[in-house]
Amino acid sequence: MQGYFSYLPNINYVSRSNDRSASDEIIPVKNIFKRAKIRDDMKNVVTAFEDFIIEGDLRPEQLARKMYGDPRFDWVILTVNNITKVRDQWPLTGVDFRKYCLDKYGSDDELAKVHHYETSQVLDYASRIVLPNGLKVDSNFELRYLQRTEQVQEVKRVSGGNVPQPEAVSYDSAGTARDANGNIITHSNVYPITNYEYEEEINNAKRRIKMVRPRYLNVIVSDMQRVMKYKKSSQFVTKRIKNVYNPRLSGGS
Repeated sequence: MQGYFSYLPNINYVSRSNDRSASDEIIPVKNIFKRAKIRDDMKNVVTAFEDFIIEGDLRPEQLARKMYGDPRFDWVILTVNNITKVRDQWPLTGVDFRKYCLDKYGSDDELAKVHHYETSQVLDYASRIVLPNGLKVDSNFELRYLQRTEQVQEVKRVSGGNVPQPEAVSYDSAGTARDANGNIITHSNVYPITNYEYEEEINNAKRRIKMVRPRYLNVIVSDMQRVMKYKKSSQFVTKRIKNVYNPRLSGGS
């Protein structure tokens, strides 16, 4: 089995030394600008993929070894999930995540501050969702809805019970509502998300990826080999080599 860069075709790069009397040197280099992607019809084969949660501090090459028996299949995982920048798009390890948070927020006190508020799920008498979980709202958010049953029709209030709530006079960037005395106004179906929890959710979201089932691995490899071949053109040398234009060699003194 070969690694990702072995699939990339070459380009003949013409290099010229400062000595203009010297002969041009042709240097074969990998064409790193050529990328592969999963073809559309393959994406529609539901049985070819499975949802996967990255656990712990697994890196792409470690996951490839675990799933496919070879760490050099890491490019399959990255390609399927359209990951081009592992540092930004792959979940951080515990140590790296901690360092990232402290670098961004400066201290544990800042990490403990409220980033925003979210709703808790509320159901009506028939177990239908009236208010979904996870909506970003202000701390004093409330919702009233009309509930009808065979016996009664009434207006329900999903925040703060029937106790009159003070009017908010100020809001901060996190959506924290305060009354005239500076007290925070919160309701029972709204909860705060700290800066740490916010960053943790972003990092955990990166753990949810798609994996190619092992029996379809050969299809992905065959597609990779096919798309990495050059088509006939004025630059064509072979299916694995083409000439390129070096703008530094044109014109000038």
